[in-house]
Amino acid sequence: MNLSEDAILFYAQEPIYFVEDIIHVVPDRNQKEILRSLRDYPMTSVRSGHGIGKSATEAWAVLWFLLTRPFPKVPCTAPTEHQLFDVLWAEISKWLRNNPGLKSEIIWTKEKVYMKGHPEEWFAVPRTATNPEALQGFHADHVLYIIDEASGVADKVFEPVLGAMTGDDAKLLMMGNPTRLTGFFYDSHHKNREQYRALHIDGRDSSHVSKKFVQQIIDMFGIDSDVFRVRVAGVFPKSTPDSLIAMEWCEAAGKRNVEAPGERIDIGIDVARYGDDSSVLYPLSDQAKSLQYEIYHHNRTTEITGHGVMMIKRLATLYPDAKIRVKVDCDGLGVGVYDNLYEQKDRIIDEVWRERCRKEGIDPAGTGQSQDVPRLDLEFIECHFGGSGGKVGEEDPVEYSNSTGLMWGKVRKYLQEGRLSLLEDDALFSQLCNRKYIVNKDGRLELERKEAMKKRGVRSPDIADALALALYEPNNEWDLYW
Repeated sequence: MNLSEDAILFYAQEPIYFVEDIIHVVPDRNQKEILRSLRDYPMTSVRSGHGIGKSATEAWAVLWFLLTRPFPKVPCTAPTEHQLFDVLWAEISKWLRNNPGLKSEIIWTKEKVYMKGHPEEWFAVPRTATNPEALQGFHADHVLYIIDEASGVADKVFEPVLGAMTGDDAKLLMMGNPTRLTGFFYDSHHKNREQYRALHIDGRDSSHVSKKFVQQIIDMFGIDSDVFRVRVAGVFPKSTPDSLIAMEWCEAAGKRNVEAPGERIDIGIDVARYGDDSSVLYPLSDQAKSLQYEIYHHNRTTEITGHGVMMIKRLATLYPDAKIRVKVDCDGLGVGVYDNLYEQKDRIIDEVWRERCRKEGIDPAGTGQSQDVPRLDLEFIECHFGGSGGKVGEEDPVEYSNSTGLMWGKVRKYLQEGRLSLLEDDALFSQLCNRKYIVNKDGRLELERKEAMKKRGVRSPDIADALALALYEPNNEWDLYW
């Protein structure tokens, strides 16, 4: 497909017609506004809810720029490889396939999209936003920077981008959910807003966002929650300095991959005390990587015990070299679960050992080889949310009033320092970032009680409590994992 010079000049000023005529898709109202802004302004910043068609719009922008400029360069970046390669880069490939004629001009590879015959001079490239130097050196008369999920990109990454925005046809398009209350993306919608065409897209106004999705978020978290603000309304989270854990840390942990070979598995078991609360079993590998938790909406201690036994056996099979530590909240009904599990400790170890023998083709009742099959290193640990407080680490300036604060304080520290991987789970994120604290008369941090949370319409943080239990070391043996 060869466009005439007149066609190229026309489409260079008409990105919407380009998308409709060349890519064969009709943008919605919000996408058209973004494309017009990209044409008319050097820098466009778009904050929006989830699922409004951001990646598609970015992919169209890449193809529009490549096909309507001579020798352009289009660096694209995102906070994670998944977002950059599995989402944005795959989206470009998808829309190229929409018009088979484009294959004669545009070559797509995993490392570069380029004009046929000009791989070194006429291209778009993906660069993960972990190294500022990766975005340097893209000087050309026609440059377009695409920054996806811009709220998660560190400020230092933006410095070389601004340094390259010197030409008459240098453009920047950054888009994302507004997850952080600080940073370059936040400033583009606030104190530096006059330098940008700043756009806001509410998911409720997008034809791509289903009413069912919006209602699910409202039902689960409430219309006043930060989850609704960020994922639906496209609004920055509330400024809540009395929240112990920031939403942005949870979002980052949900995208984080950490090394966790499974040398130790910790299972936190939070047992429901009331009818509308939930019992949760939360497994954690090597105090770093969250595994899939289980949630049950009943209070029978025998059933929770049974689920605990099944999880222990399953994880012992998946991680045969791991020692397993089970931390049970023993305030209230949890003591019954702890007692039931503790009574079965020898039986669980024996059953796991027998299964390991069978897998090795060894008779468990025999002698000799069966003695070489390792037995499960299993311990049950009694925990209390109302225990004594203290500091998470020796150098930590913050002191917590009780063990609840210590447990949550360690979660906070690990998230803030980027040492913990979470599941991308809105329920977990909401529970973690919706618990407030006060500084009591002794100068210690005291976490909001569950009863107070319920009075202001926030559900009991059962999943977060189970995670805190899994990460907790009751004897303050922090050095094991520091």
